Amino acid sequence: MPAAASEDMATVLSPSLLLAEMTRLAPLAMLAIEPDTGVVAAHNQLARDVLGITSNRLPLRDLFENPSVARQFLLMARTHGFIRQFEARLRLPNGQRAWMLLAARLIDHDGQSLLVISLTDIHERRLQEDALRESEQRHRRVLEAANEGYALFDARTGEVLDVNPALCDLLGYGRDALMRMTPEQLATEDSLERLRAEQRGWAGAPNHRFELGLRRSDGARLTAEISVSGIADPDGRVTSIVALVSDITARKTNEERVLYLAFYDTLTALPNRFLFSEHMEQALRQLQRRGGILALMFLDLDDFKLVNDTMGHDAGDELLKVVGKRLLSCVRTSDTVSRQGGDEFMVLLANLAEPSDATQVASKMLAALAEPVVIDGTEMRVNASIGIALCPQHGSNAATLRKHADIAMYQAKFGGKHRYAIYAPQDT
Repeated sequence: MPAAASEDMATVLSPSLLLAEMTRLAPLAMLAIEPDTGVVAAHNQLARDVLGITSNRLPLRDLFENPSVARQFLLMARTHGFIRQFEARLRLPNGQRAWMLLAARLIDHDGQSLLVISLTDIHERRLQEDALRESEQRHRRVLEAANEGYALFDARTGEVLDVNPALCDLLGYGRDALMRMTPEQLATEDSLERLRAEQRGWAGAPNHRFELGLRRSDGARLTAEISVSGIADPDGRVTSIVALVSDITARKTNEERVLYLAFYDTLTALPNRFLFSEHMEQALRQLQRRGGILALMFLDLDDFKLVNDTMGHDAGDELLKVVGKRLLSCVRTSDTVSRQGGDEFMVLLANLAEPSDATQVASKMLAALAEPVVIDGTEMRVNASIGIALCPQHGSNAATLRKHADIAMYQAKFGGKHRYAIYAPQDT
């Protein structure tokens, strides 16, 4: 309607007629209800179209899907005189039900008390909200039933917003206690730097996995795999972080065990042949770059077979453990002592200043091994023959040095046992 026409109407029409005309033309469905009887006294065209009203004496409860909700609505309106927002499902002419947002005000019109109601269709919004709520409830039920730990964090502050029962069980804390804790309080000391690095990336693209050491309430340590992903707002800003926490302690232990078996002798805990070869090659490369002297020692226990034959293999194993410990006590931390198998050991001495440094270590080893050993109540002494090959004097590669150290060891045995010998070329 043109503005001029509206002004003319405001001038010509009486207030009551103007109100009626405004109600008729309002973009909302509107009803006038007698508050005492709860029947429709008047309605506009849009209300008739939307709700299918054909009679002004229709009880309001007949428009509601649930009549008790209509009674509640009228009681609230009569008590307070107005209602700003009231959501209810109403009946439609086609037999369907639709969610409506009702607002009401109690007015006095020409000496008559009326309840004026406006209705806004919110059906699609409610369906979306209900679907979202149902989805969140399903999500919550899944998280609560899941075996995997779950935590929700504020991306800005790092505050814990939510946890599931699986995470509580995993860490040994109740929900309330866990919600009051910070991630730093749960991480082991050696994992704090990694955790802080991950937190610094929360505002960017945090979708990835990493491993973290966590501490249970009883002090026990566990290794966890953390899968984090960000939840962004409509502007693309990451506001929350979802973290899924899996206990991989057993898997890591198995991996470490497999790795240990690949590189170490299970009886003496010394490096095995493979790891010793790696150390040997590394030492030779370093020797080529920096120069110096390297010594390779081959050690074989004298008459060890007698120990197994007279006292049994268990006693022999115990003796080998003692030998390994005593050999380690004679070398530097930078040196390598390896059990090659049976009663054979190899020792790598890198970065020596003089060839005599190797013989001094050999003498120290022979003295240490000669100390009495008591196994199963029986005292015994360990004798060993040691062969020494020096680099670069006796070879510049691992194979040649091994061969010459082995020859030197037999030279020591043939020379009377429990002694060392530096490789000397054999007569041809």
